[in-house]
Amino acid sequence: MAVDEPIVESKGSFNFITSIWLVPFIALIIGGWLVYEHFSKLGPEIRVEFKKSYGLVAGQSVIKFRDVAVGKVTRIEINSQKEGVIVYARVNKDVEPFLNETTKLWIVKPEVGYSGVKGLDTLLSGTYINMYAKKGEKKITKFVGLESEYVEIGDDRYYAISSSFPVNVKKGTPIYYKGKQVGEIGEIDLDTSNKNISILVKIYKKYGNLVNSSTKFWVQSIVDLKLNYNRVEFNLAPLPTLVMGGISFDTSFDKNYSSGVDKIFKLYRSLADAKNTRVGLSKPQIKNFVFEFKGDVSSLDSDADIIYKGFKIGELKRLKIKYNKNLKNFEAKCLGGIDFANFSTSKSDGFKNFKELAKSGIVAKLEKSNFLLNRASIILTEDNATEFKWIKDKEYNAYIFPTKDLEKVGLMATLTNIAKKLEALQLDKTVDKVNTLLDKSKTPIDKLSKVLDNTNKLIKSSNKTIKSIEKIVSSRDFNAIGGNLNKTLIEFKKTLNSTKKMLNGYSSNSLFGDKLDATLKELHNTTEQTNRLLHKLNKKPNSLIFGD
Repeated sequence: MAVDEPIVESKGSFNFITSIWLVPFIALIIGGWLVYEHFSKLGPEIRVEFKKSYGLVAGQSVIKFRDVAVGKVTRIEINSQKEGVIVYARVNKDVEPFLNETTKLWIVKPEVGYSGVKGLDTLLSGTYINMYAKKGEKKITKFVGLESEYVEIGDDRYYAISSSFPVNVKKGTPIYYKGKQVGEIGEIDLDTSNKNISILVKIYKKYGNLVNSSTKFWVQSIVDLKLNYNRVEFNLAPLPTLVMGGISFDTSFDKNYSSGVDKIFKLYRSLADAKNTRVGLSKPQIKNFVFEFKGDVSSLDSDADIIYKGFKIGELKRLKIKYNKNLKNFEAKCLGGIDFANFSTSKSDGFKNFKELAKSGIVAKLEKSNFLLNRASIILTEDNATEFKWIKDKEYNAYIFPTKDLEKVGLMATLTNIAKKLEALQLDKTVDKVNTLLDKSKTPIDKLSKVLDNTNKLIKSSNKTIKSIEKIVSSRDFNAIGGNLNKTLIEFKKTLNSTKKMLNGYSSNSLFGDKLDATLKELHNTTEQTNRLLHKLNKKPNSLIFGD
């Protein structure tokens, strides 16, 4: 059986739909579209300077704007011109309008602070660059990155505080009002102009009205100890304050006070320092003066208080201590500010009142208020012998205040003064005189002791005698004796009268007559007294012992 061979027909036309090149072509179109989409969305490359890269990785780390990735770090270089690094990044085209004078860039990394844990998402995704911006007019592609998070001043209020002493606070440290947190510290920096610490304080929106120009800020105390009348009050700060510390403030709510936004507030060391009573009626009127002290100036600090009549009216701003080879001692030159508002009245200016006070003489002297503490204050006191000459110091361009050196009130100085007073009393001579007097008094004292012994013996004998008399008086025989004795005395009186009559025959002016007359009068008196005694004994036999 014959087999038919298949007939193959050749086709000269090319069918693209069924061609094997269809798939690569489609892939090329899609790839081209993706490339177009990629480059069409690419914006400009920006350049950012940072002090450190903080873990940024080229080709991996991103730039976020409103929590959306809008760019990627392309490369990181070392800044050869100054310290730090230069980070180059390509951002999306839709972000280009936000690259202007309002743009702020900073690196987000994991941080543990007072306000909690920040940058926790970077533990998985790595560090990244965060961006803040608003639409502006000028396009910028070169930036200087921030070292910390940018804080937009919106509804929250921000205030500036200046501290002349070291403060153990950090960014995020709480701000308290009556024990409740109402804000936090934003930034801390050193003011190179006056060498003070500058603190930016953020008060939350809902508590913004708690601060005005009268507000006083102070470092929150950990332990508060008060002596109130006869009680001792001891208060310990809450646990968060113990761990994190804090700053507190208080405010006087008065319509006369401004908002305080344009004011630099002073930070006080404690609540007691902040509530120190301020006198005067006008706004602060501070003028600088130069104080020069010689001798013992070791207790003088650069922020020592200036006090008048017990009130703080100023404080030192600068202090220079140098050696004086002529005096062979140290001397201090201080610049201090005095607030003459303390001397103001409703009708006259404070500085004018002080000038009138200075005419009668005033002097500044160092004085330690407590001998246990080596800290002196500058005390202003009236002194008629000291003239205020109003001479200016060329270095500080301030008037020179007349001064006196330190009056020592330390423990050793106090003991020295006591020793001098005791020495002036000549106690050794006094002790010798007392010893001599005691030696001379020894013999009379011994004799007096013997007399007291004899007196004791006599009292004991008298007690026995009194008891015996009491027995006799209480007996019936003694009562009978009283009656018989009375009769006997009456008869004796009659006999004497008869004898007197008999003797009247003698001369009445004779010596015998006079003596006899006196004798009879005495006998008469004795008889009457005896009668009265017998009458008492008849009524109360023991009255001789116990009395009426």
